[in-house]
Formats: sequence, C-alpha cells, structure tokens
Amino acid sequence: MVAIGDMMRKKITMPTHLMCDGEDPNIFEHFAVVAQRIIVYTADYYADILEFFMRRWKLVKREGLTAEGASAQDFFCGLAPRIIRLQERADERARKMGPQPAKFGWMFNKEVAL
Repeated sequence: MVAIGDMMRKKITMPTHLMCDGEDPNIFEHFAVVAQRIIVYTADYYADILEFFMRRWKLVKREGLTAEGASAQDFFCGLAPRIIRLQERADERARKMGPQPAKFGWMFNKEVAL
C-alpha cells in the first residue's frame, strides 16, 4: 500500500509532457486540452483506471495496515473522485473562457480551438 501511495504522490507523468515544437512553450498543455476535448484521453479515463486497480487489488478492504499504509490507502482511494472534481472545475473554467486558439507545428500551424 505504501508503494502505491508513494508512486501516486509522485504523480504519473505522461511521456508527451516532453513535447517540444521549438515555438510554443506550452505545447503539452495545449495538446492535453485538445486530447481531453476530442475524447482521446480524458481525466475520466484516468480515474476509471485508478478505480479498476482499487477494485482489482481490493485496496479499500485492506486491513491491519500501519499508520503509513492507512494514510497511503486513504490517499490512493481518494484520488479518482478528486481527479473528476478537478477536471469538472477545469472544464467549467474552459467553458467560461470560450475557445482559445492554439497552433500545432506538426499540423502545418493549423489553428485549433482549445
């Protein structure tokens, strides 16, 4: 339990966070917004994966843990709902801002609404 909690506290970083087009310093953030909008990979998917492992490994039902293990259990088991809430807030902020343009070099600088 402690190992899972430690891993998730350090966060899982997608390899695409290293994206660079030599022009846009926020290219990964822009790409992530587009991927979320067109439902390629969403926060819901990520939360679903976490919930799958919680059920599969029966993490909620683990008993007899040390204080550190119980803390890790609480952290991990609370992640999926927290991710959903954060994404809902981000979606609401994006709706209020309206579409923001971004250009992607690998698409011949075609402008895409974020």
